[in-house]
Amino acid sequence: MLVRPGAAGGIAVYLTRRSARSRFVPDAYVFPGGAVDPEDREIAAAGGLHGSAGRVAPELAAAALRELFEEAGILLVRDRAGAAASPEAPVLAALRAERAAGKRFDEMLAAHGLVPDAGALLYYSNWITPVTEPRRFDTHFFVARAPEDQIAAADAVEVHDGTWIAPADAMARADRSEMTIIFPTYKHLQRLAGFGDVDAVLAHARARSVAPVMPVQRTDGTFAFAVETDAW
Repeated sequence: MLVRPGAAGGIAVYLTRRSARSRFVPDAYVFPGGAVDPEDREIAAAGGLHGSAGRVAPELAAAALRELFEEAGILLVRDRAGAAASPEAPVLAALRAERAAGKRFDEMLAAHGLVPDAGALLYYSNWITPVTEPRRFDTHFFVARAPEDQIAAADAVEVHDGTWIAPADAMARADRSEMTIIFPTYKHLQRLAGFGDVDAVLAHARARSVAPVMPVQRTDGTFAFAVETDAW
């Protein structure tokens, strides 16, 4: 969940629309993300991340950082000395081209003197697909502040129509059937909508204790918690 100050106050969160060809929730608006790849595990095992995203397996943070770059064009990195870094537009363009050509994430960053910054992520939640679903996922959510000098842009392959939107506005559009937003995304937007600024969101994330959550599916096909609670 990439967040920044909203244009009219409050916060904005970045959502992308999944491809219509996706096997899972086509055309739904989601946070950038995806599956853990073998290279994510290798990067984590080799100690190739700067810092930690919290009490979570490092390969999950590696995947989140890689997917954020691939799907939204946002790079959260440090330089070799450990200082926060935000590459200029020509470097970002070169890195996107290198990644599209199949270059390994950590190796292409290293060639530019950069290291993936797990410390820029805060581990937020762990949702597991209901047992009634034919495709099951064990999904881990992170939250991060968007760099002020980078421009998010959907990759136009896996995801489309990247947009910065106030969480409450996204929920209202979903309620009017103007956006397809699945239950876990909606509930996270509902949580984000309760904060007045990015600092408050991040402070809340730092204070959280993450436990697995698995909704249930109602007979009408919609989803809910077995017991409605804010404890997640």
